[in-house]
Amino acid sequence: MINRRRGLMALALMLVLAAAAAAQRSTIRGKVRTANGNPVNNAIVELRLGGGGIIGQTVTRNDGDFAFGGLEPAEYEVFVVMAGYQPTAQMVRFESDMGMRMMQFLNVEIVIRPKPDAAPPPPTTLYAQDVPKVARVAYEKAIAKLREGKSGEAVELLRTAIAEFSDYFDAHYMLGQELFRAGQDREALEEVERARQINDRQDAVYHLFGLIMMKEKKYALAQRAFREAETLKPANPLPHFHRGVALIELSLREERAQRDADLEDAERELDRAWELSEKRMHDVYLQRARLYERRGNREAAARELEAYLKAEPDARNAANVREALTKLRSKK
Repeated sequence: MINRRRGLMALALMLVLAAAAAAQRSTIRGKVRTANGNPVNNAIVELRLGGGGIIGQTVTRNDGDFAFGGLEPAEYEVFVVMAGYQPTAQMVRFESDMGMRMMQFLNVEIVIRPKPDAAPPPPTTLYAQDVPKVARVAYEKAIAKLREGKSGEAVELLRTAIAEFSDYFDAHYMLGQELFRAGQDREALEEVERARQINDRQDAVYHLFGLIMMKEKKYALAQRAFREAETLKPANPLPHFHRGVALIELSLREERAQRDADLEDAERELDRAWELSEKRMHDVYLQRARLYERRGNREAAARELEAYLKAEPDARNAANVREALTKLRSKK
């Protein structure tokens, strides 16, 4: 098990180091806020082409900001998920008649609202250690800066905490998370791997690793990471959901035999996420629809979209879902 986890992280580091920078086209820049105007950090933001498959994923910074670059002119859905808040989506569109394909920038602000029975936020300490006072003070100051939206100062304080105590799990993990938000995936992976070396029994490490891999479109590694997170914390619906999504993405690139096996596994994961969320994770309907359409079962896909619309009649992506439903119904 340990060797497998080591290999998972090492392979990812090699892939990121070898990856060439993609040519930039147009960019979506956004901010996630609560209803009272406060920026939201650590929210998962997914980018979907026309409300369909996920083509990008990131996490908001401490000022609530996020960005997706290298985009072609098209209509996109920005979908935000945050623990304790209702999932929220917003459609954005690049103009396609810009003459000589000039770079475009779209700014979007998304407001999320708490669930009626929202649970309290997770603690800032993930792993109890005997930490030297000077390192602990630096870490606590870093957390305070993150809450104030001062990411740069927080990163420096986290580095100070690590310099004082090199085996500081929470500091390595939080630094990795913040670097991921900043788009520094290589550095984020190094911090996540260091955190794993200190404590390889923390599900949050593998979940964060999986999110980084999803952003990098390395879906095979992502699904393996989410599986490790499931093993360590089976009752958390999010790793099950994200592993299901990763397996669907893999199936889009595979031959029939492997595709069918991955879709079957993805269906089990989505069903498990649905049950663990007490049937409240309505985005499962959308992913099931993608899964059934991939299998060629358009009727089943249409039923899932209808179920989503029934559960989320006022969702921002409702019009887009209705359009997809119409297309499914019209196909022969």
